Amino acid sequence: MRPGYRFGPFTVLAELASGGMGRIYLARSPGGRLVAVKTLLNVGEDDRRRFAREVGLAQRVRGVYTASVVEADATAEVPWMATEYVPAPSLKDLVERCGPLAPRALYWVAAGMAEALVSLHTAGLVHRDVKPSNVLLPLDGPRVIDFGISQAHDVTRTEVALGTVAYAAPEQARGEPTTTASDVFSLGATLFHLAVGRAPYRDGGAGPALEQLVRAATGDLDVSGLPGELEPLVLPCLALDPADRPAPADLLAYCSARLDGGADARREWLSPAWTAEIERHRAERLRAVEEARRQVDPEAPTGPVPAPGRTAALATAGDGREARTGPWARRPRLPWAAAAAVVVVTGALLAVVRPWEARTIGAPVEPLRILEVESVRQGLCYPDKESVQLPLGESPPPEGRSFSSANRDQCVVAKDSGGMSVERFENVEVVEDEGAWKVRVTFREQDRAAFSALSAKVAGQAEPENQIALVLGEDRLVSSFTVMTKLTGKSAPITGKFTRSQAEALARALGAP
Repeated sequence: MRPGYRFGPFTVLAELASGGMGRIYLARSPGGRLVAVKTLLNVGEDDRRRFAREVGLAQRVRGVYTASVVEADATAEVPWMATEYVPAPSLKDLVERCGPLAPRALYWVAAGMAEALVSLHTAGLVHRDVKPSNVLLPLDGPRVIDFGISQAHDVTRTEVALGTVAYAAPEQARGEPTTTASDVFSLGATLFHLAVGRAPYRDGGAGPALEQLVRAATGDLDVSGLPGELEPLVLPCLALDPADRPAPADLLAYCSARLDGGADARREWLSPAWTAEIERHRAERLRAVEEARRQVDPEAPTGPVPAPGRTAALATAGDGREARTGPWARRPRLPWAAAAAVVVVTGALLAVVRPWEARTIGAPVEPLRILEVESVRQGLCYPDKESVQLPLGESPPPEGRSFSSANRDQCVVAKDSGGMSVERFENVEVVEDEGAWKVRVTFREQDRAAFSALSAKVAGQAEPENQIALVLGEDRLVSSFTVMTKLTGKSAPITGKFTRSQAEALARALGAP
């Protein structure tokens, strides 16, 4: 659904995510309220009935720590449900970028999640997909999401359990009926992930899907590394017998007894890295929302967006890259705000940039690699990592040199020759050419010869080995394009159907002041 498409009164601004069950879009109401619209794919009569039933139940949920359902239509050509939009990172992203959560803050998050489950279960709803990526964390407390669309299909089937088996209860992995106790197990698995940095199954839930399923079905747990003070909270949730697990209300009471203080105290419970990442994510999302809104309605007045303040997590190291601390500190992902196309001779790109972060002028948000292309395939490189399995008989591409496009429809595999890296450009500028906006990059003297040699190496080879791929950091595919002849100039144009603001955003991501 392209920007401008309408679900009832809600106008689509951008796509947020997609998976095996459906797609999620950012949309706004006529009055400007932001919502996440979740749609159902593979619509049959049974699917519609199940979706309508689950939407009806979800509309009964009225909890502080859930993303409330605003409106829905299960009878539409594309069934949809609009829920509150929460511009906050997930627990999964926070652990990946900032490391595990301290016990005091974990009690706070656990209390909010337990209260959300109380609300869901009181409404007659079993979530069946509680996991770190389905819990968002704004500074005012966690929000459990996807409690309606997650049940659009019969999730007691093992095929569905494969996608999130690392947090599934044993009975769920065995394909048995799931109950409120199954949600409690998944809550415990999520809390374990927050405290330790991995799932509670052996090998952290990693490995082939069938092995994961066997581990979950047999309760092959590994709870080593859990702080002793958290064992009374987490381990009872992970009991293999559903009857031995505590009720969410009991968990809520247990956590509440260990908390004191208001909102200010909660900020102290979270580490500075977690607080900074939550604030950064909110500012980034709001800016991206504003950009998406302007694309749909360019004449509308610009709404106020708070500027992200400089924090320790966003401080710039001496070489111009983001400072990182701790073994879990990773690069923030690029947001989804803008689409662009890079063309040297021919080619296309869907890339998104984060232009508001401080860094050294001329340096991209991350080092840029220019690589030779070995092969190109349709779809994600590793769909099994996003709850979708690879086609039968198809092996995954090699790790470390396979990159999915941001629009999720292409996987580019680079050769292991190493290519070249560009940590800084001599100049990055936005130019207008016959009414179209583009970005021009100028290579530094020490990079020009290497770029020319690389282009000469691939020019004239058979498709797709006559292509070059641009990758930001370790895994972000910016573009792949065909080279017809050796490129000897010191500058390269980055062109596409840009608005001026999109071109400026891309330029800043590549190091423009």
